[in-house]
Amino acid sequence: MKALKSILAFALGLICTGAFAQDSLKEAVASGNKVFVQIVNDAEHPIPDDEIGDVTREFAAAGAWESVSEASKADFTLRVEAKKKMVFNSPRTWLTPAVLDKEGKVLWESKTYKADATMFNGFRSTDTCIRIVIEKGFQKDLFKKAGR
Repeated sequence: MKALKSILAFALGLICTGAFAQDSLKEAVASGNKVFVQIVNDAEHPIPDDEIGDVTREFAAAGAWESVSEASKADFTLRVEAKKKMVFNSPRTWLTPAVLDKEGKVLWESKTYKADATMFNGFRSTDTCIRIVIEKGFQKDLFKKAGR
C-alpha cells in the first residue's frame, strides 16, 4: 500500500510538472509576443548573413511574433542551430529550433530538419528548410503543444 501511494504521488508530480511546462510554453509563444531569434551558426559550415535574416524574419512571421534585436526585450528566445555545407556538389541546410524562456531554460526543442538545393526549389536549400521547420516543427509540434 505504501509503495502504491509513493507511485501515485510520483505520477501526480510528473503530471503537474508537465502541465506547468506546457502553460509556460503556451505563455511564451503566444501570438503577439516578442521573440529574440538567436542563430547558433556552425563554426565550420555557417549559413550566410543574408540567410540569417531570412530565418529570423520567416520564423517570427510564422508565429505572429514581433522580432526584437535584444534578448532582454523579448518574451522568449528562439534558438536556431544552423549549418550549411556542400554535399555531393549541392548545398544542404540543417536547422534545429528550440524555445527558451527568459532564464534560458529550454521549453521546447525540435528535431533537426534538413533540405537540399534542387532545381525544384530554385536551388535554395535554406528557404526550403525554413518552410519545412514551419510546417512540421512549428505547426505540427510547437503550436500543438502550446495549444495554438
